[in-house]
Amino acid sequence: MSRLALSLVLALVGVVSLGLKVQADGRANDALMYPGDDDIVALLENNHFAVQMAPPNTDPQWITGTRDGCRIQIANVSPQGWHRNIVSWASKDRTLVYSASGALAAQQPLIGPLTQHYLNRLKRYAGLDAPAVRVRAVLMDQACGSQPIPDAELAALSG
Repeated sequence: MSRLALSLVLALVGVVSLGLKVQADGRANDALMYPGDDDIVALLENNHFAVQMAPPNTDPQWITGTRDGCRIQIANVSPQGWHRNIVSWASKDRTLVYSASGALAAQQPLIGPLTQHYLNRLKRYAGLDAPAVRVRAVLMDQACGSQPIPDAELAALSG
């Protein structure tokens, strides 16, 4: 392949890439890429927890539920694993589970949610609707006992 042909192919790829990004016109914004927290609040309230929202500009934003000396905190965490260290630090002497892909895990799963995150991001760049990938960290105090919220409901936070 000659240099001229290669240059033309690269220029064409650049134009198509830019065209797709302009055509998407902001569809790949934060509101679509990151899940909301309404379902977390609803889960806590349905299980009779008093809900307290996190202060603004904190990351991750923990939503805290308290009931009879039991405190549960749930937060959206990055599918890329960016929050793993801070979540691990916050979980000292507490039970930590992750809700990802409709299942609970002791460690944050990365491959499945990460792959789905980037596939959905590509879809949004192409102008297609794609939901945000939901990965949630759940911290429970020892005083909460074994199941203050049923496992199926916690797993459904990411389903």
